[in-house]
Amino acid sequence: MKSAHYPPWVDAALPGGALEARFLDVHRQMQAAMAAGDVRLSQFGKKASARVDELMWRHYVVFWSSDYAAANTACREKNLAECGVCDGLTIFFALNAISPAASPSKAYLYDSWAPMRGEHLLPSEKSITGSYAYLDIENTRRNLSRFGDQVVLNKGFIPEVFAASANPDKLIWLQIDLNSSKPTVESLEFFFDRIEPGGVVLFNSYAWAGYEDTRTAVRSWCEGRGGRLLPLPTGQAIFFKI
Repeated sequence: MKSAHYPPWVDAALPGGALEARFLDVHRQMQAAMAAGDVRLSQFGKKASARVDELMWRHYVVFWSSDYAAANTACREKNLAECGVCDGLTIFFALNAISPAASPSKAYLYDSWAPMRGEHLLPSEKSITGSYAYLDIENTRRNLSRFGDQVVLNKGFIPEVFAASANPDKLIWLQIDLNSSKPTVESLEFFFDRIEPGGVVLFNSYAWAGYEDTRTAVRSWCEGRGGRLLPLPTGQAIFFKI
C-alpha cells in the first residue's frame, strides 16, 4: 500500500515512538531472516523481500492490534489465534508485538495446509477451489521455530479441525484470513465468546475485490455483538470487543 502521507513508523525515533520503533525492528528481523534462509515465504517466491516491504501497512495493523489487545485485556495470559496461517508471516508480527517477559502468550494456529475444498465455498467463491496447494505445515513450523512452544499448529479444515485440536479457553486477539465466508463465520462462532473484553478480531480480507460475500457475512455477524467494526484502507477490518 502506498500513500502520499507519512506512515506511522517514520515516528520511530521521536518521543512516544516506542511501538513504531519495535515494529520497524521486527520488520527488519523478518527481512534478515529471509535473507539468511531462516524464513521461506512460499506464497511470494523470489519476490518475497519486495512483497514484505509492500505489506508494511498491513503488518503494522497486525502489530498495532496485537499490542492494543494485550494492553486492554485484563487476563494474565495473552493468547492469540489465527485461522488461515499460510507461511506464518502475519503471526510473526503479532507474536513479536507482545513481550514474553511481561505477558506469557501462545498462538493457536489453524490451517488446512492443503488445497481449498469446493464444498466449503459459496458459488461466488468456487474459482479458488484448489488454491494454496503449495502450502506446507513443515515450512510454517520452520519459519516460526524461534517461538518454540509458544506456537501450537492445528492442521485441518474448519470447522472439523476445532474438534480435534488444542484450543485456548481465552483469547485477546483473533485473525481470520480464510478468503471464504462460511469458514469465516464458523471461526467467529467458535472463538468469539473466548475473546476477552478489550480484545480484537482482525479480518485480513474484509474488503478485497472478489470476496464481497465475506464482507457481507462479517458485517451481518458483527451486528449487535457488543463492539465496533472498523474497515481499513488496507482491505483489513478490526472488530473491537467492548
